[in-house]
Amino acid sequence: MKRDIQAPWGHFVPVYSERQKKILAEITQGLGLSPATEAVQVEQSPNYIDSVIEAADFAVTLMGAIGSTVAAIGERRGLGAQHVKVDRRHAALLFNEVAHFFQSGWQFDISAVFTPVNGFYRTRDNREIVFNGAYAHLRDGILRFLGCPSDREAIAKRVIQYDAQPLEDELSALGLCAAIKRSPEEWHAHPQGKVLAGVPLIEFDRLGDGPAVPFAPAAFRPLEKLRVLDFTHVVAGPTVSKLLAEHGADVIHCRYPYQDHILGFDIDTSFGKKNTYMDLRGEVDRARALELVRECDVFVQGFRPGSFARRGFGPKDLCKINPRLIYVEVNAYGFQGPWAERRGWEQLAQAATGLAALHSAKLGKSALIPAYFNDYGSGCLGALGVLAALLRRAEEGGSWRVRVALAKTAMLGTRYADNREAVVPIVDSELDRYLVDQDSPIGLLTRVAPAVGLDRTPAYVDRAGSFPGSSTLDIGWGPDLMVPHAVPHRPTSIFRLGLARRRGSQTL
Repeated sequence: MKRDIQAPWGHFVPVYSERQKKILAEITQGLGLSPATEAVQVEQSPNYIDSVIEAADFAVTLMGAIGSTVAAIGERRGLGAQHVKVDRRHAALLFNEVAHFFQSGWQFDISAVFTPVNGFYRTRDNREIVFNGAYAHLRDGILRFLGCPSDREAIAKRVIQYDAQPLEDELSALGLCAAIKRSPEEWHAHPQGKVLAGVPLIEFDRLGDGPAVPFAPAAFRPLEKLRVLDFTHVVAGPTVSKLLAEHGADVIHCRYPYQDHILGFDIDTSFGKKNTYMDLRGEVDRARALELVRECDVFVQGFRPGSFARRGFGPKDLCKINPRLIYVEVNAYGFQGPWAERRGWEQLAQAATGLAALHSAKLGKSALIPAYFNDYGSGCLGALGVLAALLRRAEEGGSWRVRVALAKTAMLGTRYADNREAVVPIVDSELDRYLVDQDSPIGLLTRVAPAVGLDRTPAYVDRAGSFPGSSTLDIGWGPDLMVPHAVPHRPTSIFRLGLARRRGSQTL
């Protein structure tokens, strides 16, 4: 008989719970994966996310699936079989990772997420609409349209003069971010909801033919020498490549230097990456990017459909010059249907799909799940898709495409909205267990530790987080790790020593 392993919060079990198994079946459907559930030990520690949405089970199942697939790749590369261990509470913390991110003891400021524009507002026809103005140009555009200052009372007085549907349509036509709070039933009847209902959670298809790319023997880490070129922003897209970096991938993150950004998100998702500035409209940077594409394995982009294709960086363009490429796309509302090119964020995906309505049903007021469920969840799904594509590429060859969308992730969440577990809030005294310190060129950085525990090849990054563009003058693939070394992070001490300083609560 298998024996439970006792732990401070409950226990480890040799397999997922029945609910987690159902989620696992959904997230791996169509990927050709056979996750070795018997190799995954789950510490069924208590949930801290106060919602009927089963976010903790979603998070731990994602981490387990990623861990077991990484372990399978590592075994194929000669690193031996290994067990995967995931703590449910730890995995759920990743869905609020940026809210637990500190520089030299001071919490990073992401207050732009809580600008007065952001939030639910009642319309003339007694509906509610949510905006996102976290980026300055989006915030300014919404305020200019409404003709009011950045003040919640002033915004509410203007919004109440509009009916919800015309307001959503007009703002979206201007490239601004707005979504009506819908029920799941309304979303399923909506043209975009109908389209997404027929689309897999992770879109996974072969783009072209090419020779098989078998896994070469690895010296130390499952994904070593995997080259990833990352053109993403905010959370979901950068999370894809960061998760790959935590298992040894060589990642270069590229961005235009003058686009809006939120520094806390940028640095949080930069761990394990070289960070460079690029302008694909310029010939020099365009040529350099194409040179990097020719030598990479994975290309990740997180902008609206068509924007990269118009610059010659669409999947068909890049697979012509690199027939072994895995092309990853991340967006808000999916890649088909009338909303495919519409801008969106975490808050809008929750509102539009009915996820926020389910979460709010018994709260007495509209609210968002207090976690970046769709952002981090979609990033994890994208990483899982890449791992599946690597396995398929090794067996069948060819180029592959992986697509994930925030709204599709939210739709999965609406099917798992029966959490009745008592919430156990996170307290500082337990953060030594879940957060790690790592020295960096910009000071001591404290973040949520990688949640996947592997007994032979622990998850870590050699390159700590840094500012956007900090590697621009010294960019290229490699160098590859030549000798093993100690994991560069350590359990945090900033709470135990009284060094932690908070901006405030930064969960949604």
